[in-house]
Amino acid sequence: MKNFGCTILLLCATCLFVNAQKNVYKLPLDSNSPVKGQTCCYMLPTTGFQVTLSVTKVRDIKGYYADQAESLLGLTNVIEENRTYYKVGEIALKPVQLPDVNEAYLVELSPKQIKNNFADKAAKSKALTPHLDKETRCYTTSSTPIPDFFKNYSELSYSEQEDSYMETKIIDGVVTQVPANKTRKVSKSNLQKAQEAADAISKSRKDQYNLVSGEQETPYSEEALSRMLKELKQWEENYLSLFTGLSLEDEIIYTFYVIPDQSMSCPLFAFDPTKGVSFDNLTGNNVYRLELSPMLSTSAVSDKLNELQDSQKAKGYRFRSAVPMHVKMNLQGKQVFDFGNFNMSQYGRIQTLPANSSTADLQRYGFIF
Repeated sequence: MKNFGCTILLLCATCLFVNAQKNVYKLPLDSNSPVKGQTCCYMLPTTGFQVTLSVTKVRDIKGYYADQAESLLGLTNVIEENRTYYKVGEIALKPVQLPDVNEAYLVELSPKQIKNNFADKAAKSKALTPHLDKETRCYTTSSTPIPDFFKNYSELSYSEQEDSYMETKIIDGVVTQVPANKTRKVSKSNLQKAQEAADAISKSRKDQYNLVSGEQETPYSEEALSRMLKELKQWEENYLSLFTGLSLEDEIIYTFYVIPDQSMSCPLFAFDPTKGVSFDNLTGNNVYRLELSPMLSTSAVSDKLNELQDSQKAKGYRFRSAVPMHVKMNLQGKQVFDFGNFNMSQYGRIQTLPANSSTADLQRYGFIF
């Protein structure tokens, strides 16, 4: 914010305020304003916030063998049904200076300002002034894919079974019974398939133990041993997920702008754990709000009552200095985050510079043209 302020002030000092104005009028003008000659408009700055909101979308996926998790593995903390829900993550505020459309002024240029092309220089300065729309919102999503093992897992639904029986044959004219085998396919039950997955987990754990305890005869290098243990652990986790299920997290980053007003309370977003973030209908109990409070008693909104003498009679530039405000975020009247203090322009008292102020006097004020 300091860099931005320096940029604006330097712009004002070097390009815009070349000579003193004749008169300054508050916009909109009334019918009695005796405006003459060439004019130029400017606005006072107001302080908004760029809000960066992180939301986590959680996808719980039930495992194929969740119903057998307790009986086969003794697991009770497993995902029992597919569901999706959302969690609010980190929230960050970045102050930005914006033009205050409610504090716009018309400058009646002096002959010297006209000669020095004051209006043209002010118009060119617009390209360097950030004009951000507080309704502008965007978001990015970072998704966690379903692991290939889980997504593509399929177990044969049948097994081959051999039946032994006695077969009658005629050998050399003699009726003889000889033993015979016949292979047939038998459908597997879900319990049988779950048992095979549980056996794979048990085998992986046993192999890991054997490697760590050194029961193998081959003297593996530390690197090879680490790689094999990692592979066996991954296989264990793969098969374990068939029982416990998966909990995948997708991160959604929202970026939007808000401009607090004189109410000192500014709605940010609504949040529903089952639906996520919404920017519509920001009036319910599920709305997160910015709450502001002045750090100095003289900087409160009541200073508005002491703005100027007669705004149409005063000839000098109007200005206001930013004042410190404490900003926090509430939900249902309870504080959920404290952002600290920010210097905010809209809560400062509007004052009037003396007519015919010099360039040096104007360097301190960040007017926006």
